[in-house]
Amino acid sequence: MTLHLTEQSAALRLRQGRLLVELDQQILTQMPARKVRCVVVWGNVRLTTPALTFLLRNQVPILFNSLDGAFYGAAVPHALAPAARLRAQFNAASSIRLRLAKAFVLSKLCSSQLVLGRFAPRHPSVREILAQLEGLSAKLEAATELDRLRGYEGIIARLYYQALQSPLSPYGFTGRNRRPPRDPVNAALSYGYALLLARVQLAVHSVGLHPEVGMLHAESRRNPALCLDLIEEFRVPVIDLTVMRAFMQGVLKPLEHFEDKAHGIYLNEAGRKVLIRLFEERLTQEATHPAGWQRPFAATIEHQAQLLAAALMQRGEYLPYHLLKP
Repeated sequence: MTLHLTEQSAALRLRQGRLLVELDQQILTQMPARKVRCVVVWGNVRLTTPALTFLLRNQVPILFNSLDGAFYGAAVPHALAPAARLRAQFNAASSIRLRLAKAFVLSKLCSSQLVLGRFAPRHPSVREILAQLEGLSAKLEAATELDRLRGYEGIIARLYYQALQSPLSPYGFTGRNRRPPRDPVNAALSYGYALLLARVQLAVHSVGLHPEVGMLHAESRRNPALCLDLIEEFRVPVIDLTVMRAFMQGVLKPLEHFEDKAHGIYLNEAGRKVLIRLFEERLTQEATHPAGWQRPFAATIEHQAQLLAAALMQRGEYLPYHLLKP
């Protein structure tokens, strides 16, 4: 299980083989320590040294986030990355980088088309944008330069969010915006992407790859480019679908779960708890891979990181994950 620590000023303690969340000397919750597989810290929550060392000794990572969803970093068990794997990543030939970058973008295109196809029968504007997206697959395959590929990825993202304006307009969505988000849908998407990025970064770390040396996304200071590459396969299936369903089913409510703050719209405490719960539930649901096998989304993310490491070592072709028709 994943333990999310959201109660501000609380402390996580270890006592007689159990992890206890305490606030003002009151126990808020407790569980067997060995059942916890990941801990996510939100804002001002303290971990005692015995709790922290127990988690690291038992290979349990701890993620640190701001209340608004910014991922600060992680405390992970000490492990040395295989030197040969890092060399392969740093010295990857341009042909390998291009092939992997294409896989990430094609995955994003396929999942985007499938989701938009569900809205197309009731929204003419979605049908028009789907027609524009249909011609991009061949252009992606023919691309011979990373900059051209990055341009196509930007076009896909712009058209996808433009198409979502019609079905998501009842919830104030007028297109993708952030820093700050200006409507509840964008607030939920940004928070969800932060949740997902932290999990992808853990997967990348677990296979011994460097998070800042990417294939598709450009490298820059303190930018986890490789994680941003891999996250493209899971934005739509894990976060977008979860957020859309939450609004359309009334689980996330604009007036109840969001607040105006710092010239933007953000999830409030109740809203964050709802989205965290939905995210964790989504990670346990089965994903059908294009290769034919099924695993929960959490395991699929880890598997894709393993495939990526193998591809960089030239030990197999990389097959990206994307949504499939039922």
